[in-house]
Amino acid sequence: MTSTHKLEITLPSDTEILLTRKFDAPRDLVYRCFADGSTHKHWVGCGFGSVTESFGKPEISEPWSFKMDMGDQGNFHCFGQCLEAISGERFVRTFIFNVPDIREWASVECATFEEENGVTTVKIMVRHLNKTARDGHYESGMEQGAAASYDALDRYLSEHS
Repeated sequence: MTSTHKLEITLPSDTEILLTRKFDAPRDLVYRCFADGSTHKHWVGCGFGSVTESFGKPEISEPWSFKMDMGDQGNFHCFGQCLEAISGERFVRTFIFNVPDIREWASVECATFEEENGVTTVKIMVRHLNKTARDGHYESGMEQGAAASYDALDRYLSEHS
């Protein structure tokens, strides 16, 4: 199944990136896939990598982490802490991409989930400390990686809805 939904990315301010994507699945299932680290192995990986280790649950103060094998590009580690979790509605976490030059620029991701007629819209506002960090993230190839991961999530959801 190929989705007709595509990732949209905008830059609402000098420090923010907004990702918006629709999924043909119930809101609670989409939320669980984002918030529960045990599902990440099924869809995170930017289209050419795979998650080798992942943990985390949607509870305030809980740490989360995933490690990815990105083939020729090496291994990467992302981690942070859950700041807010309202089941099916909102998930907020810190996000640190542990690679040289940007690991010191933690961001805060706020994901919201709205369902209408069986289609869930996810909006993820990524807030950086400054424009340099935002631009570094935006110019890192994140658009292609996020789009490929969300396409994989779409396939996973179609099998589990």
